[in-house]
Amino acid sequence: MLPQLDLSTYVTQIFWMLLCFSLLWILMSVFITPKIADVMEQRKRKINEYIQKADKLNNQAKEAIDKYNEMLLSAEKEAEREIETKRAELKSYLHDAENNMSAQLNKKIADNEFNLAKEKRNTLMQIENIAEDLAFEIVQKLGFSSISRQNIYDVAHKDRING
Repeated sequence: MLPQLDLSTYVTQIFWMLLCFSLLWILMSVFITPKIADVMEQRKRKINEYIQKADKLNNQAKEAIDKYNEMLLSAEKEAEREIETKRAELKSYLHDAENNMSAQLNKKIADNEFNLAKEKRNTLMQIENIAEDLAFEIVQKLGFSSISRQNIYDVAHKDRING
């Protein structure tokens, strides 16, 4: 027969079982469980500290991102204002340059037209003089010696004299 099943040993077995269980329970509740609870509490505090630090860093990062976005937006607005200012200055400069160039071109055109008119008058006068000389020579060769240069000149310019 097995000693565990012997009824005469039940009382001692129960006594030792209760004694061992009580000692283990006291040992666990007094020494081991508080240490485990303390370690778990320390870990919990450390984790909470890390979470708080992470939240703090996260908030700082968000603030930095917000500041960066504000600065970026401000810089974009400033750049747009600067571009518009430069665009207006460039447009004004181009307008002034175009007006200046137009004025210079109009002056040159007027000067050239004046010079062309002057050259045209000079050329026409030379042609008239050559025509008068040629007419005088033709009249002389035809034998009309009574016609003078002055007569040819008067006939050629009779519209000017009468007008």
